[in-house]
Amino acid sequence: MPYAAKDRQEFIRRSNINPGECILDLGGMLSEELPSAVFGIPSKRPLQNAVVIRPLLLPFKSSVFKSVISYHYFDLLPPEKLDYVFEEIARVLDKNGIFSFMILHWIAFNDAQRSNLLLNEVLKSTGVLYQHDIEKISNALNALGFNEITVESIKRDIPVPMEFFHEHMLMLGELVKLEKTHGLTGIKALSKQYFHQVKEHGEAMLPAIHFIAKR
Repeated sequence: MPYAAKDRQEFIRRSNINPGECILDLGGMLSEELPSAVFGIPSKRPLQNAVVIRPLLLPFKSSVFKSVISYHYFDLLPPEKLDYVFEEIARVLDKNGIFSFMILHWIAFNDAQRSNLLLNEVLKSTGVLYQHDIEKISNALNALGFNEITVESIKRDIPVPMEFFHEHMLMLGELVKLEKTHGLTGIKALSKQYFHQVKEHGEAMLPAIHFIAKR
């Protein structure tokens, strides 16, 4: 998402991490902003310092990272797995280490964001994206001994370029095919709503929720 470069930079700034320290980026979304970090990615990519991971069992020793950060990777993980992921993150974080991550806030403040919400609802219905409960995440972090937990709503205003709209429509076309062959429902109707909404109002990224916690 090149159009979100400024948002990623602001995420790093708010996280108050030291780029020179040992950092784990879960999801590998911040490779341009933090080139010296270790990137935990779910599948192989041509990325320096990358390690293919299983998020429920991180292939690192305990207490090796000063910071663990994640930019929207957890949106791709089902809620029932987050507790186990957080346990692993707590294990690999050094004492007083920082855990910082952002997830989607499933609420639209304008028509352009409603376009993005429709797209995400389609992806959620097919198990590509997941919506998480803020209170449950806070409770899980507390239970693992994280402290100084802050939760901030980030009201973004980031337009999605039309070239990505065309990519989204191609993806939705493939999902509509799945609706016919896998007994899914609602995909075609939501895709039509998304198409007309974007044509009239454009598209913009949804707001986000930024968590920061100390080990």
